[in-house]
Amino acid sequence: MKRENIQNNVHLTFLPSDKFKRNRISISFIVPNEKEKATMYAVLPTLMERGYQDYPDMGLFSKKLSEMYGASFTASTAVVGQNRYLRFTIQGIKDEYCIDEKSLLQEMTDVILGVIFKPCIEKGGFISDWLEVEKFKLKEEIEGEINDKRGYCIKNAQRKFFKDSKNGVERLGYIDEVDGLTPTQLYNCYKEVMENSIVEIFVTADENDEIKQKFTKAFEQRKEQTMSVLPIEVMPVTELETYSEQMDIVQGKVCLFYTCTRPITPEERYIILVASTIYGGTANSRLFKNVREKQSLCYYCAAAFNGFTCSMRVDSGVEHENCEKVIDAVQYELNSLINGEITDEEIAQTKLVLLNSIDAVYDGLHGLEAWYLNEAMHGTCDSPQTAKEKIKNVTKEQIKDVLKLLKLNVIYKLTK
Repeated sequence: MKRENIQNNVHLTFLPSDKFKRNRISISFIVPNEKEKATMYAVLPTLMERGYQDYPDMGLFSKKLSEMYGASFTASTAVVGQNRYLRFTIQGIKDEYCIDEKSLLQEMTDVILGVIFKPCIEKGGFISDWLEVEKFKLKEEIEGEINDKRGYCIKNAQRKFFKDSKNGVERLGYIDEVDGLTPTQLYNCYKEVMENSIVEIFVTADENDEIKQKFTKAFEQRKEQTMSVLPIEVMPVTELETYSEQMDIVQGKVCLFYTCTRPITPEERYIILVASTIYGGTANSRLFKNVREKQSLCYYCAAAFNGFTCSMRVDSGVEHENCEKVIDAVQYELNSLINGEITDEEIAQTKLVLLNSIDAVYDGLHGLEAWYLNEAMHGTCDSPQTAKEKIKNVTKEQIKDVLKLLKLNVIYKLTK
């Protein structure tokens, strides 16, 4: 892996791999996760992936990708702590599998740069017909969130937990803002992203000077800037807030959000990973074995720690009459890990699961790219092998100590 700064706040990383017959290029624009722009950020990638000036409609763009041996192109957005990225990705077969002599990797580079730097514009804004379609699709997606009751409960708990923090700004934006979006607004937002963002480029291919030169030239007009990834913001410990929403559902839902009393240090990243996995991350975890299996209190019960917000959530599907029992049991299991005995077998099994999951990073083109983008967002550069060694060295006392940092802030329930 080689990460290089090729222009102002533009980093290029080559990730060579002989394991696959395909190459992949992704470009991520990292910006602060501002509430005022969240809805525009949600629309912008899907609007841009419809086509660009060389192929100015979806049919022509799709035909172009088909001619490139069935290459695929996607655009998306994601929230990572106080930051957001807008990602554009193209994937296609390696040059040696092409029947002609042209470089498909260079063609893929030209296409992704075309989408980014040559969007289809009319009257000083994006194409209005395209925008209307994407607005309709976005509203449908936001309105459809309520159909996934587990996700709906988690999202509402998250909203109560993060309140007005950038951590809690909605990935899909806000439905009451969608209709008011204009082509000019979106184009101004696009220009701002191009000028004021951190850019991470990943090329899952052997290092290539011509490809490097294409990216270097493409971003040469960027202005000087001192922008950096926003740091981790830890939500303050508060008195426990409990919310209950009534809904006509067969299975009740409950979600608990914990915050840390201070930011997790880089050395503690892997300790809390092991600890939260022992607590509720696998079928051998305390929550699964004790709350679900032994006590039969719920249909599922899982914990997940987010290193970018230093928060942990536990969510469960329950019979309505068991909701309070599950909340008590979840708290009991956490206190049991902190104050009681953690067996060597538990730790060994959990480490093995985590080590295997890290090995799986190498199983797809997306894996290594996602790994190193995550590292860039953390401001670190641990390789998967380095992470494995750190996980192996986690001790029982470290697990107990890091779990003591967790404090319960919010409980959200969906009940009849």
